[in-house]
Amino acid sequence: MLLVLAGCGADGGEPEQPGPVVGAPAGPGAGTPTGTPAPDDPAGSPASSPAAVPDVPVRSAAGLPEVQPQSAPVRVVVPALDADLPVDAVGVAPDGQMEVPEDAARAGWYRFGPSVGAEEGATVIAAHSGSFITAYGPLRDLVELEPGDLVEVAREDGQVLEYVVESARLVPKTTIDLSEHFRREGEHRLVLITCDGVWQDDVQSYTDNTVVTARLVP
Repeated sequence: MLLVLAGCGADGGEPEQPGPVVGAPAGPGAGTPTGTPAPDDPAGSPASSPAAVPDVPVRSAAGLPEVQPQSAPVRVVVPALDADLPVDAVGVAPDGQMEVPEDAARAGWYRFGPSVGAEEGATVIAAHSGSFITAYGPLRDLVELEPGDLVEVAREDGQVLEYVVESARLVPKTTIDLSEHFRREGEHRLVLITCDGVWQDDVQSYTDNTVVTARLVP
């Protein structure tokens, strides 16, 4: 299970508002890196409500340790950005990409990976930087986070976990490789992803992704 948030395409041409505005992607990652096959969905076909994001490829789960049931994240708060988003559990779209809610005011948690507070592996939460529903998403300035900034994630069981940012990187979609961020093994991390950079009208996508990694505060 491994994803890359890229597409962030809009169906109606270049956004009228300045800044990263994103709608539902028009297709499976036109002009973006090809992802590896998605893992089998243990719960059946993914829900159809979230929009599939063209560049969140998912790698096969074959041979990886099974993810144990955990309380799901339901809200993410980033005080430094004044960002507060509800989180939906999402899976893999028919085109093999990670699903992401159409509304940039909502984030998606990759439900086939570890949840927040897991003993190991990466918890991936992604959101559009903007959409036709919400022109400026709460995570649009994700790249501005600095090491030491805090991220709070609330779970279904009522527990709120705190993470501290280790890095925030702007990565071109043409070179991005997020496999390390979708692992089920190794030291536990929270990974936040959104799209960024310059809008490309010809492929209905931004040029870059912002990837933030954070570690759990003991």
